[in-house]
Amino acid sequence: MRIKIGYGVLVYIVYGLACVSIGAGCSVSQKGASTYDFPKPVDTHSKTIAYQEKKVYATAAGLYASNLFDGARLNNFRQISDSSFYATIMPENEPINQSAWYAFKLWRKEASEQYVTLEYPTGKHRFYPKLSHDGVTWSLLDSARILYDSASQMTTLKLEVSSDTLWVAAQEVLDAKMGLQWCETISESELVTYETIGRSALGRQIPWLQIKEGDPKGKKMIVVLSRQHPPEVTGYLAMQAFIEGLLQSDQIDEFLEEYQVFVYPLINPDGVDLGHWRHNSGGVDLNRDWAYYRQPETRLVANHLANAVDSLKAQVILGLDFHSTFHDVYYTLDADKISVQTIPWLRNQWFASLENQIEGYHANESAAGLGTPVTKGWFYTQFGAEGITYEIGDSTPRDEIQTIGSVSAQELIKILLQSDL
Repeated sequence: MRIKIGYGVLVYIVYGLACVSIGAGCSVSQKGASTYDFPKPVDTHSKTIAYQEKKVYATAAGLYASNLFDGARLNNFRQISDSSFYATIMPENEPINQSAWYAFKLWRKEASEQYVTLEYPTGKHRFYPKLSHDGVTWSLLDSARILYDSASQMTTLKLEVSSDTLWVAAQEVLDAKMGLQWCETISESELVTYETIGRSALGRQIPWLQIKEGDPKGKKMIVVLSRQHPPEVTGYLAMQAFIEGLLQSDQIDEFLEEYQVFVYPLINPDGVDLGHWRHNSGGVDLNRDWAYYRQPETRLVANHLANAVDSLKAQVILGLDFHSTFHDVYYTLDADKISVQTIPWLRNQWFASLENQIEGYHANESAAGLGTPVTKGWFYTQFGAEGITYEIGDSTPRDEIQTIGSVSAQELIKILLQSDL
């Protein structure tokens, strides 16, 4: 049975199948996630994508370039002069967010200095280049070796290339397989259950972690999402640090007497492995698909969570979705622009505690009402819960990300244990 809710009507069911109507239509089903007409709808029907040709590019100068690995993005590589080359970077489809992801390998029999210009025919440069010789340990390219032409808006990298393969990428390459390996490592804790809840459109695993102790039935729930947008690696690292910090808390056992945590750490594995700028294999921004779940990945996660909440008779109190942007910021719901109050005091206390615990840290909050169908609003419309998009800056130092993520988890535990939720 489906019930249509009209303008101005509010339906709020605290356990699982919650649906809040705020000046828009809403449908509730007995199984799975409910749909909701957000004020600013987005067409998330599948669109055609352009696959990059996977190959090794050989040049007359003896320099080789390759995109033959998961997470690569290199659409063409051509020689301009004896030591100058163009690496062409194209998105999977358009229109698209300007998040030009690039990742490729270079090698040459004889060591020499090479100039590689990143060419974005339909985009512009965003990410500071990272280098690696093993795909595991990464470093920033010296700024003196980055040449920017303001007239052409082209970025050229001055690189030392040898037979020791050089990886060049927008951020650390963390592919879907590495994500599953992290899940396996985390699940070595007796508090963590790790399962695959289904597969993406191209058959890659969608992992899920449950952090609990004892019977989770009736316990309040925190939900963590990550990696909807493939290039947003800093947010993904912050999510990992958050989960690790939570498990390392000296109050974790007490916390799990009342709470449980659901984690969906890798929602877009296809986009990650295909080296996409933003979308899944259906050519859609998954973080605009939390109204009607037209893409298999959002539908899978939304239904899994909604059904679990229903069967466990749990109450979702907080949803965190980890992302990256140009600077650290927390996108929150404006309490004055939603019909039902959630728990805005929680984020206020949480942000204040972070500033108190991390020297020099400012919790930059940006609040708004419901708009497009993103997870921040979905946590509210679906569960009546507080929703936060947890954004980490592209260039935030990795040690700071580790600190922010870990302290965030531990301070959240303290606040919740002191509350009367």
